[in-house]
Amino acid sequence: MESMIKKSSPQKELILYVDDEEKNLDSFKIIFRKEYDVLVAKSAQEGLDMLKEHDIRLVITDQRMPNMTGVELLEQIANMYPEITRIILTGYSDMEAIISAINKGRVFRYITKPWDRKELKETIDYALEAYRLKVENKELIDQLQKTNKELDELVYRSSHDLRAPLASVLGLINLAKTEEQLDKIREYLDLQEKSVLRLDLLLKEIIQYSRNSHLEVKNDDINLEQLIKESIDIHEYFIGSQDIKKTYKVDQSVPFKCDKYRLEIILNNLISNAIRYSNLKQDSPELEVTAEVNEEEAIIKVKDNGIGIKPDVKNNIFSMFYKGSDEKMGGSGLGLFIVKETIERLDGEILLESEVGKGSTFTIKIPNV
Repeated sequence: MESMIKKSSPQKELILYVDDEEKNLDSFKIIFRKEYDVLVAKSAQEGLDMLKEHDIRLVITDQRMPNMTGVELLEQIANMYPEITRIILTGYSDMEAIISAINKGRVFRYITKPWDRKELKETIDYALEAYRLKVENKELIDQLQKTNKELDELVYRSSHDLRAPLASVLGLINLAKTEEQLDKIREYLDLQEKSVLRLDLLLKEIIQYSRNSHLEVKNDDINLEQLIKESIDIHEYFIGSQDIKKTYKVDQSVPFKCDKYRLEIILNNLISNAIRYSNLKQDSPELEVTAEVNEEEAIIKVKDNGIGIKPDVKNNIFSMFYKGSDEKMGGSGLGLFIVKETIERLDGEILLESEVGKGSTFTIKIPNV
């Protein structure tokens, strides 16, 4: 469904002018309609109603209005829409109103009446720039808080997951030192190898997460068929992999530009997961990768007929360190989280279809830059 909220056009910013005198509204709209998208309201309440329906960036209001003054209006806006920049128009005699507007309405500027076109335009431009900086700053703070939270969890959980296999290796080494039977020593070595492989997987995924967070996104020329083939070949000797029928089909008739390193991370993690969660007890376990490239995007599907994902955990599988109830599968709980984070860095999206006992299909859409 299309949104009914009016947004600023790419060329013009959306501003609201509130005044109870219609001639002032007409004059303002005529003078500034070429530079901005202008909405006008005849009362403070009408202005508040417009704020609910439109993506307004700046409010300019007259001070002296019936029922609700400009200061009272801006005070409400400051509480409900703090990111919107606010300007008040007032006469020289309203110094008390100006002080109140600064204290209560937290105005960006006040303009004395009658206003000068050039001065008001410069003030509006400064105010809109303040709005953009405020929004950008909020986005940066939100991203920083998200990154710090993920980093704290990564350090805590990875240090725990690193200690467990290390302790296991040390214990097996001590057992092997006191063991004289060759078969037992080999058994201990096999167990040590599994612990080391767990360590290697976790360290590899930590490195992937770190590089995805810090490296600039590149625009490499991608041969998608070759990349998919290489990713499948890498996993040929994984446990159970040789029992799975693997196929791939790529339709790429136009050039595809993307970050090759990040695309490899996505493909390797999805293919690795499909193999790990396959159902080797069925007659014909399969893994199918298909891709289609057009001028706008690449659509890649990784489909398996494995154990599937339960409906109640679908929303959790992209969370950091989430393993569900399948601890025996040996994953670190980072793989799909890294996939999601990497796709987001590429401005793409990932979709999941899954049915328990029948398999899963991951569909990723990545812009062709």
